[in-house]
Amino acid sequence: MSIRLAVSATGAETARLTANGPRRDFLELAAATGGTVRYRGEAPRRKGVLGKLLGPHLRQAWALAGETQRGDVLFADGEHVGLPLLVALGLRRRRPARVVMIGHLVSRRWKLPLLAFATRLGSAGTVVLHSVEQERRLRRWLGGAWRIALVAYQADTAFWTPGEAPPAEGQPLILAVGSENRDYETLVRAVEGMDARVLIAAGSHWARGLATAAALPANVEHLSQPLDFAGLREVYRRAACVVVPLHDVANQSGVTVILEAMACGVPVVVTATRGQREVTRGPLVRAAGAWDAAATADRGPEVLMAEAADCSESGLYVLPGDVRGLRRALEAVVGDADLRERLGAEGRRTVARWFTTERYVERLADLLGAAPGEPSAGTHSEAA
Repeated sequence: MSIRLAVSATGAETARLTANGPRRDFLELAAATGGTVRYRGEAPRRKGVLGKLLGPHLRQAWALAGETQRGDVLFADGEHVGLPLLVALGLRRRRPARVVMIGHLVSRRWKLPLLAFATRLGSAGTVVLHSVEQERRLRRWLGGAWRIALVAYQADTAFWTPGEAPPAEGQPLILAVGSENRDYETLVRAVEGMDARVLIAAGSHWARGLATAAALPANVEHLSQPLDFAGLREVYRRAACVVVPLHDVANQSGVTVILEAMACGVPVVVTATRGQREVTRGPLVRAAGAWDAAATADRGPEVLMAEAADCSESGLYVLPGDVRGLRRALEAVVGDADLRERLGAEGRRTVARWFTTERYVERLADLLGAAPGEPSAGTHSEAA
């Protein structure tokens, strides 16, 4: 059996991002299973639906399908890679033992029919999801030879670690990171006039668009270029809290930032969206100031893992678009050192127990039918 991993990054991108940053999960998976990594080609990605399906990922999928033998196991790190791969396998009449495909936002109207079609072309496999809302929406569309596995996402807890010293005295820092589905207009309105510095580090190594706000008050700074990972870690460590303001989307947008901040021991304030409910436990802060634990009782690590029911609060939630509620939540965290310490410490414990890279790789290796931890046959990498 050969394990082949098709990933959406190029080899050059991967080398650059791992040089002084966290471990990449697919490299760890390849090392654990003796798998071969096939990177995306260096050609620029085209925009739009057709660009996602007919750009370099199609060439990558076509080449990988041509190499596939009966008994091989294939892995795709997203549906933008996996869908072209399933179609290419069907056209080439190749039947691997199974395909394991990560699903990020599978519930788009155009993706669901494509998934229904592609998962009925002959290959059997598993779609790995990190969001129970995505699982609910996808369930009835999959072909009969396919199943869904809900797997907790990951952060490299050896890289994302708390600082040795508490944040410096003076005006506290509120940090927002990333661009994917971010609602920075609501954040800017909420923090205007607060006795705090607000840094919006909107540059992203992953998102294709840049989230912005129309006008910034004097206490808000907006960075459009992504920070290197070591620099981002230091900013996390200096922050009094990390805020993840989101539009009400149905996937787990913001999960990377939430996990990185929690791993660094920083409390988080998160928008209670439909799709982001599997990581942070904490009450909903309402506009009038009340803390409503019942409103978010169905959120936290136990949504994915019943054994994680003993986790304590690691952050606060606010409703989508709720300017006053967000202001109340940020003021509560920034103004209470004991609360910050308690939430931050529990966040670190939660990630270290349930959301590590090691745990994630072990789960994926199991789905691939490999035994992680065994001596590797030696991995090598290819580009489409």
